Amino acid sequence: MQPPMTFEMCHVLTQLTRQLLEAGEHATETHVLAEGCVYRVALTLEPVPIDQLPDVIQRYR
Repeated sequence: MQPPMTFEMCHVLTQLTRQLLEAGEHATETHVLAEGCVYRVALTLEPVPIDQLPDVIQRYR
């Protein structure tokens, strides 16, 4: 299981998600330099079906 993300990371991802959706996009890819390495960062937005919401909510409890 992955460690939980910080509030700051969740907030930044929420902002990015809003910007992508406002631009009519559901995916993006870029490159970033961090700690002396270049990383490819890819983000894909996938709506969660309503019947799966209880499982998603449970993951954050």
